[in-house]
Amino acid sequence: MISKWLKKRRSQWKHLIGMILICALVLASACGKVENTVSSATSEKEASSMQAVETDTSITSSSVPSASETIETESPSTESTTEVSGGVLEVYFIDVGQGDASLLCCDGQYMLIDGGPPDSSDVIFAFLREHDIAKLDYIVATHPDADHIGGLAAALEASEVGRAFCPVLEYDNYSFQAFSDRLVRQQVELETPSCGMEFELGIAHCTVIGPTEESEKTNNNSIVIRVTFGNTSFLFTGDAEGVEEDSILKSGCDLASDVLKVSHHGSEYATTDAWLEEVKPSIAVISCGMDNSYGFPTAPVLTRLKQRGVNLYRTDLQGDILIRSDGEILEVTTEKDTDQDVFTEPILEPAVPDDGLEHDYVINVRTGKFHNPDCDAVSKMDEKNKQEYHGTRNSLIEEGYAPCKMCAP
Repeated sequence: MISKWLKKRRSQWKHLIGMILICALVLASACGKVENTVSSATSEKEASSMQAVETDTSITSSSVPSASETIETESPSTESTTEVSGGVLEVYFIDVGQGDASLLCCDGQYMLIDGGPPDSSDVIFAFLREHDIAKLDYIVATHPDADHIGGLAAALEASEVGRAFCPVLEYDNYSFQAFSDRLVRQQVELETPSCGMEFELGIAHCTVIGPTEESEKTNNNSIVIRVTFGNTSFLFTGDAEGVEEDSILKSGCDLASDVLKVSHHGSEYATTDAWLEEVKPSIAVISCGMDNSYGFPTAPVLTRLKQRGVNLYRTDLQGDILIRSDGEILEVTTEKDTDQDVFTEPILEPAVPDDGLEHDYVINVRTGKFHNPDCDAVSKMDEKNKQEYHGTRNSLIEEGYAPCKMCAP
């Protein structure tokens, strides 16, 4: 009996020891799996962080300008105005020649501020299609001058739009009419935003701070928008000159901004000392055309910016300019490098004289060029793109059209 009992106990002990060993192996394996899972999760998180710019804005790496120059700048702002948690704001200053166009991307939402002159229509259309932007949440025509509104009709051919802003609802030029017609097709009502109006672009906060009063001059009716993202801020000024700048200064609104889109392409009549004293930008961007006939940007503005130690970027010298913000750090990437000092004013080429008389011209509304009626290019032009015009040469140029280089009208 004792023998049988001992055998039974021996068998039970072996079974118990075996179970203990199995449990120990399972526990060790589980610990290993937990460790591997944590390591894997950390790697995935790091990879996600590296790709946050692409994921947040649906912008692929191939669409980013060639990084010939990248500079990181600490934002001087101290008080956060928007909550940012892993988000990114991207602002493209698009090279549209002698004009303005800026695209803001945040949380999968998009805002286009101005669209350059009529002959930049192809650039705007291609830019939106390349970035797969099927809908613009906001489109802003800061004012109806052709060098700002000329390419917006093309933007509305490439994308749908949620809301559209302009300081006026009517204006007598072809570019405004084309823009207005495209909005009607999309059944979108054009709005005139009031000063102080606020809206969100993803997790970025936008405030309209101008115009504070009406002016007979279109430049001084420009919509001025301040965009804040975390501890960083951007100021978009259209063509506001000293008169509008002064009225905004008197309103007492917050102007301090890390990035300033310099008004009126660097005209000497804008970006005054008083304005810069309040804005205190660390970065400034001037949008203008290479060898433009106006001599923009002008020496007085370049001097004011240089004296304040502002980091300056110019589309005429550096092409597309991209500024990324994570709410704390601003990173600037330019499409092209330049050996030229950005604070050197361009050499103004003598303009072709205008005899002041009215002549017949033919405009290609797609390219934004105007021609003499007997130009070879006119015979090859698609009828839907032709527009006859009777007036002075200068009036066409002021509307943002460029003369054909072959027939030199």
